[in-house]
Amino acid sequence: MKLYGNYLMDEARDVEVLSDGGYAICGTDSTAEGGKRMVLILTDEYGNLRDGFPAYFTEDGLDAEANSMVVIRGGQGGFLLCGFVERPIEGTQATQKDIFLVKTSSTGSESWQQSYGSGEDEEVLHATERYSSGYMLAGYQVKNGKSDIMIMGVYEEGDSIELGLPPSSFAKNSAASYIITSGERYICVCTYDKFFNAGTDMRILVFDDDLAPLSENLTGNFDEFGMCALEDGPESFLVLGNRINTSGFSEMVVYLFETNGLIPGNSFPVATISEANTDLIGKRFVKTADGRYAIIGTRKVAGSSEIILQFLAPSESDFEVAERVLYGATGIQTGADIALPSNEGLVLLGTNGYEENSMISLIKTNDAGGL
Repeated sequence: MKLYGNYLMDEARDVEVLSDGGYAICGTDSTAEGGKRMVLILTDEYGNLRDGFPAYFTEDGLDAEANSMVVIRGGQGGFLLCGFVERPIEGTQATQKDIFLVKTSSTGSESWQQSYGSGEDEEVLHATERYSSGYMLAGYQVKNGKSDIMIMGVYEEGDSIELGLPPSSFAKNSAASYIITSGERYICVCTYDKFFNAGTDMRILVFDDDLAPLSENLTGNFDEFGMCALEDGPESFLVLGNRINTSGFSEMVVYLFETNGLIPGNSFPVATISEANTDLIGKRFVKTADGRYAIIGTRKVAGSSEIILQFLAPSESDFEVAERVLYGATGIQTGADIALPSNEGLVLLGTNGYEENSMISLIKTNDAGGL
């Protein structure tokens, strides 16, 4: 286990395996003066920092946070950090969020930065490489105080492409949470508002570079929130989300989602993971070498939280909830991301906090989650 940061309020967001076996990590770093900036960390395969890292980025000293990262050609083509910058609103003490992107070289040197926004909030939550050229961004934009799904493309040098989804009159707490490239199309996991303020559900968008999505609603009887997806076979995807159960606690839910090219197909739930009087919050998942699925998230109970690693095992007709491994100590630990290392096992990214301080953590485990 490795820790990175300054014992202030550093937060982990994304981890990717590099082509040389090392790791790239992005997140948010806090300064002693109380500011925030994007942070990029590169390590070797044992989690040791490489020369020149951490590297920090912001716009003109404004507060900036990274939510996601695109690793280009295994890191050899550099990195794109995606998130937001907080800009002061003239004549007030308030700020508003603008989309903020930073493109770096493979050594962490800044190549360019771009910000995009309006008079209200816009934020990138996740991003992927476009199958043609450039990047596709997923997040949200706020209009009249209500959050709506945002999909936007950018070219290689950061010039923006028009938005890809018309505004919804029912949007209130909607957002695009996660996006992947699958051949010559994109699969995007969203949270959307049900009609007439009846809560939230998950929505899957399928589209190509024309930015004209077709959608499938993963409708349930509870408030559900989309988190991420992974490709699990030809025209088949698994979607991870969270929902609030009848007891008022969060539980994880996994859906199977099928497609036919750009046409959304069938969808149905295949697993629910819960624990009595406990919040289980899934964040990301991967398919392991032995065919199981490993979910990283957070287990909250009685005012404290731990990083959770939850395994799912496929069966003939469904998915079985398998082993669970917890990582934590005194304080607050939250799971952020998971990846498959080049040398077997799993690598887990999290935030380890105590009182008013937190650091970024990287945990390398074996296939069963043991340190």
